[in-house]
Amino acid sequence: MSIKRLCDAFEPIQRANTGEELRREMERFAKQMGFDRYVYALKITAPSLIPQEYLLSGYPEGWVSRYVSRGYFKIDPIVRQCEHSTLPVLWDEHMMTEEDASEFWEEAHSFGLRAGLSFTVREQPGVTGILSLSRDQSIELEEPELAAIIGRAQVFASVLHYAVARIDLPRLIPQASIPLTARERECIKWAADGKTAWEIGKILGITERTAIFHTNNITRKLGAVNKTQAIVRALALNLV
Repeated sequence: MSIKRLCDAFEPIQRANTGEELRREMERFAKQMGFDRYVYALKITAPSLIPQEYLLSGYPEGWVSRYVSRGYFKIDPIVRQCEHSTLPVLWDEHMMTEEDASEFWEEAHSFGLRAGLSFTVREQPGVTGILSLSRDQSIELEEPELAAIIGRAQVFASVLHYAVARIDLPRLIPQASIPLTARERECIKWAADGKTAWEIGKILGITERTAIFHTNNITRKLGAVNKTQAIVRALALNLV
């Protein structure tokens, strides 16, 4: 695939304004790569925020329903591996024969999910995106061809993840889109370093009362109950 074609494949994602538009582009890309099933899962586990999962799915509806109702996010070996590494995951026999996941794979196989590739993207702490491409037949490709598919899919996963963050993350984590002033960012940064309001005032050349005012504003904006929680949320959301 030429560089131009590669860029053209990602341009619609960058123009997309809805999750459905992203899902259609996922389907098109999956078919180009030789896969008939696809899913993008976003896990939000940032400290002090409500854990959430978000899906853009081209998997059978019956499998998605079963996956969610049974809480398979907790035992899915692909998710577990992606949570600990950003390296691409090629589904293999060892993964499928793990004792606590055998029932999971039996069900997945019954829905035609027998072989696949998964890719992890992390934009910020506590926010993990996983793109999986799968099919009913084993992946028997020569190493150069497999490496080329993995490379293209990893780039696609990154572009997709940033598109989801642009379109849907503000709805999932409203605090992530809250604007902080430059002075508020400075105050919360020094607070995160353990500085008191008096010390922050001295560092920034403002009064202690003004430093407290900015810190209280940040706490209110982030919906935190105190300064400590505001610091945790600000760090988790990459606001400092």
